[in-house]
Amino acid sequence: MTERESPTSSRQIKSIQTASEILHEIQSQSEVTLADLCDEVNVAKSTLHTYLQTLNAEGLIEKSDSTYRLGVRFVPLGESVRNRVDLYQIGKEEVERLAEETNEWVHLTVAYRNREVTLYEYNGGKTVAMDYQRRTREAPQYLHCTATGKALLAHFDENRVTDILATEELVQQTDKTITTPSELREELAEIRSKGYAVNNEEEIRGMRSVGAPIQDVDGTVCGAISVTAPKMRLSGESFKSDLPQIVMEAANVIEVNLESAAACSR
Repeated sequence: MTERESPTSSRQIKSIQTASEILHEIQSQSEVTLADLCDEVNVAKSTLHTYLQTLNAEGLIEKSDSTYRLGVRFVPLGESVRNRVDLYQIGKEEVERLAEETNEWVHLTVAYRNREVTLYEYNGGKTVAMDYQRRTREAPQYLHCTATGKALLAHFDENRVTDILATEELVQQTDKTITTPSELREELAEIRSKGYAVNNEEEIRGMRSVGAPIQDVDGTVCGAISVTAPKMRLSGESFKSDLPQIVMEAANVIEVNLESAAACSR
């Protein structure tokens, strides 16, 4: 299953699928022309123009001269979605605390279909790779090459892992990226044993991260938290033992707070 495919086989409305495809294309290219979209979306040019007019009227896209980009209406829509996620409300404070303790980037992520999205992130002060961090927020990311993604994968049930490995390509991001299912499964078993995952320059050269899974009140994995830093600041015992312990403790704090909130609402 890809990012755009439905998680079910139920009947669907073609026009909504087409509108969604148009929005995805605009997002992936930042801004596009009608001609650009004609090359990517399989509908007649006149039909595509009608879709663009409708999306523009609804505020979902904006037109400037001959180009289209996503509209600012998505900003409050996204905030509305995030504000209704318990993990964000409960984990936000711990993310900020961990970022200030480590002075590094901290990410809180959740699974989205067969990939992951950043629910919240906080920079502890030592700013690095700002452009890259911004881009990763704008689209779902692969699971196999990030610390949070591997922490999630390691705690999915076997059927879900099998489905992901069957449908998602293990894209090579750097020369250290795991690209074979057998090697990835070996690492997932090690992650389950250790309680944390690492990204050793597997997503972007020169960057490392340590991530830990976060379990919901029913014991299922509901998200993951990670610390990311340049490899020169994340090496030796800091990378092998000190930071993993700190990240696992932060994950545990969030889990306890999730449990406490659930108990109070009963």
